[in-house]
Amino acid sequence: MASLAISSRVQIGGPLHAQWSGIHPAILRGLLCAAFMVVTSIANAGPDNVVINEIMYHPSGDMDELQYVELFNASTKQADLSGWTFSKGVKFVFPPNTKMAAQSFLVVCRNSAEFLKSHGKNIPLAGVFNGHLSHNGEQLELSNSNKEVVDAVKYADSAPWPAAADGRASSLERICPFAPGDNATNWAPSKPPLNELLAGTPGRINDFYSATPPPIITGFSLAPPSPGPRQPVTIGAVVEGSAEINAVTLYFRVAAGPSLSAETALQMKRVSGDEKKGLYEALLPPQAEQRVVRYRIEATDIVGAKRISPAASELQSAFSYSTFLNNNSSAIPWGVVLHPGDKPRASDRQEFSDRPVKSLRGQDIFIYMPPDGGPVQIFDFIEAARRKGGLKLRFLKDQTLRGMSSVNIIFEDSPRYALSEPLSYELFRLAGVPAESTEHIRMWVDGRPRGYQLLFEQPNKSFLVRNRINDGGNLYKYAWYRSGIVDKHEKKTNLTNGHADLLAVLDGLTRMTGVEQWAFIQKNFEVEEFVNYFAVSMCIQNWDGFHNNYFVYHDTEGTGRWQIFPWDEDKTWGDYDGASPKYDWYKLPLTFGMKGSQPPVELRSGVANGGFHEWWREPGYFSGPLLANPQFRQRFLTRLREICTTIFTEEKMGPIIDAMEKRLEPEIPFRARLVGENAAQATARFHSDIQSFRNQLINRRKIILSELQK
Repeated sequence: MASLAISSRVQIGGPLHAQWSGIHPAILRGLLCAAFMVVTSIANAGPDNVVINEIMYHPSGDMDELQYVELFNASTKQADLSGWTFSKGVKFVFPPNTKMAAQSFLVVCRNSAEFLKSHGKNIPLAGVFNGHLSHNGEQLELSNSNKEVVDAVKYADSAPWPAAADGRASSLERICPFAPGDNATNWAPSKPPLNELLAGTPGRINDFYSATPPPIITGFSLAPPSPGPRQPVTIGAVVEGSAEINAVTLYFRVAAGPSLSAETALQMKRVSGDEKKGLYEALLPPQAEQRVVRYRIEATDIVGAKRISPAASELQSAFSYSTFLNNNSSAIPWGVVLHPGDKPRASDRQEFSDRPVKSLRGQDIFIYMPPDGGPVQIFDFIEAARRKGGLKLRFLKDQTLRGMSSVNIIFEDSPRYALSEPLSYELFRLAGVPAESTEHIRMWVDGRPRGYQLLFEQPNKSFLVRNRINDGGNLYKYAWYRSGIVDKHEKKTNLTNGHADLLAVLDGLTRMTGVEQWAFIQKNFEVEEFVNYFAVSMCIQNWDGFHNNYFVYHDTEGTGRWQIFPWDEDKTWGDYDGASPKYDWYKLPLTFGMKGSQPPVELRSGVANGGFHEWWREPGYFSGPLLANPQFRQRFLTRLREICTTIFTEEKMGPIIDAMEKRLEPEIPFRARLVGENAAQATARFHSDIQSFRNQLINRRKIILSELQK
């Protein structure tokens, strides 16, 4: 069984005086007091010094089978846990003859096979608990055989509790076993591992273990609050310790474009308070414009206990401020992405699996400057990953962009795509379909201008919350390039739960007919939302969005119904593979997407590749049976008429198109010069694309209303 050796002997007198004769009396006094406190607590420790030492409540990738709770026997005596229980949070009764050696660890987990597979077979396991640890935080209670609470922890998934333990490959680790477990300052996130399955430190010393409580650092301050270029900055913090504070040090680095300076140390001076609690300050030198300063504070007491805030293992391992000025005179926001030189450091822990770790800690920076001259916003320690056509930005949970935790910033292939996507999402929202937030933004990446691009939200849990949807269910993205129902529907949440609900709902849809099928649809689908989705898709000729380009969501914890969200709306408003440069295609049939529909006569002779030809696609898994159901189809046609007379009109959508044209017109020649295009030709193409949207409003709407009359 793994053990932690802590000496219980302190020699006083004799050689001690000679050994410590050069130490300042105040420091010597503090060392002796702290040593006496630790020794006394250990020497007097009984079974009640068994503490909740580590909590893995939200494994990376929602792999809840890897949840566990670790106990530590902090005493010098064996502890008998027979009949002890976890009575709150999870349920577990320790079996008879459960003994913990002094200074040893013991784990209870959710799935013993998965736990041992991930962490190795040498971890001492007491058994498997019932229930699961809440991702949102809850009370854990450990009681002895007399039903007396021995230790309790009420953890949370938000500050002041460590953010890295909430699904980002860290566990919650107790810092000092002799300090209260109900205080967030006595917990730290474990270091990020090489492998997601190895997260945490079960069965071994915690990464940030301290024999005595380390100093607590609070009350951080920045003066001025929003530093500008060439301004000195005073950074302050309140430091409090159980022993006298020995030193407080400020460390800072400066990011300039993609470069990151070496770390500089400044000693902080106590400006008020006493040796155990005081306000400490340091003056940072002025910085040039367009710099990002990262800083952290280290406090050490006279017995050597140390804390660095923020912790090196946190998602945000330093505090930040920028000296960017908002000189934005455009009609759209400006954005700056920086990839500073540091890379996440690998752990030296042994691996039991070769599963790679991804996106455990971000090191990138995003600066956002609104067009109205508002405050510059800094998003530090994010992940700015390259993707086709641009970047995907993943923000920290407590630092989102208007509630969005992940966005895409792209300019992909045809410039028209950057126009058709936001128009499509706007129409979906007007029709009552939850759709991604979008905007255009002028970008710089590592000092290089990129011109205007499209920023749009990534559907995820934050998207659900922002749209007031319960976020505990199953979210699927349809991937056209895969095969089979399961492979094509890529699961984005609850990754370990499988696709059983998706297969069941599609089986019910295809197996049933008539009245029975309609009853099934009403019970299992947000009918009006699906009706609106298909109606808008028909208006904008979203030929690729009936069998493809969507997210579906099953609200397993709330309504129990399925919802649908649009995605990838670039080839819409008259565009398709091989479309006319004038985008003057207006004739997508109203039967498109429903089960039994056939391609038009002029296409049938050329249909190939599994039914694909130009804009033609076979009915989708959802669209086919839904649009063929008589009751659903009647609602679809009725709603299609309503949309074409209320929102898919020149009066409603015309001003939206006009406003987009006005906002972006100055951006076209700016971008053209960056990419070596003729500015006049790019501007002419832009206005032609804008006019094609107006033409769609007139001609597509006319055809739909005409077909509805038939």
